[in-house]
Amino acid sequence: MARFRHELKYILELHEADELFEDALQYCDWDPHVSETHSYEIASIYYDTSDLRFYYDREESVGYRRKIRLRSYNRQGKVLALFIEIKEKHKQFVFKKRINLRSTDILNRYERHDRIPLGEVLEELEDTAEARELRYLEDRLHLHPVMNIRYHRRPLIPRYEHDMRITLDTRITAGGHRLDRYDEEREKSIIAPDQGVFEVKTNQAIPVWLQSILCRYQVTQTRYSKYCLGVDEIYGRGGRKWFLERDFSSLSSEERRPPSKEEEKPIDNLQSVASG
Repeated sequence: MARFRHELKYILELHEADELFEDALQYCDWDPHVSETHSYEIASIYYDTSDLRFYYDREESVGYRRKIRLRSYNRQGKVLALFIEIKEKHKQFVFKKRINLRSTDILNRYERHDRIPLGEVLEELEDTAEARELRYLEDRLHLHPVMNIRYHRRPLIPRYEHDMRITLDTRITAGGHRLDRYDEEREKSIIAPDQGVFEVKTNQAIPVWLQSILCRYQVTQTRYSKYCLGVDEIYGRGGRKWFLERDFSSLSSEERRPPSKEEEKPIDNLQSVASG
């Protein structure tokens, strides 16, 4: 499945977001997949090249760029759905392709989900155009699991603009080893606790009612990349520690076990630096 759209992002104080959502509910309904808290949890493993090409393409504002991620939708520590996605951006246009994995069994085979090789994910897919594109990118770029990003999303669906989604993402964290549960020790916040990322996703012009609400709250559009901010938080600005942390050989079955004490030593103590 592929979707073409614009994505407009705004940083809001949470009290403002609550008021804005109350106003928007005159024209919207809650996404039917939300829980009683009107939200659900999303966690994603982002894949990148050994020299973090996708990260640097975004940081350098390259006109055409992409992200590849394994994304789960969770509730109460259980993965309800699992997708592999390609997200492409060309200037202001975003094009997202996603494939439902149907089964979450691959998560059970790895104690650490942040070590799941993309190649094994691709073995789970039927032969589709999107799967062939992913296999081509994996063969050409040799992608590695880099970053786990987690957040809670409050989604609205406008009653008349069926192509549009309005979301607020809060409690955004980076790090950790698993998609299905939050790790307080390893995951670090990449947004202030009293803020959220408000986003409008649409392939049409913003309707007048929403323009009026945005003007009322005087919100300003901004750039916000969860993946890039996560890399900066966990690996240092520019991903410096990523190049220190590990070699980039293929993962073996030995790596599927929980890390030993030696493996958990601070990455700053490692001596070798992979060339970037």
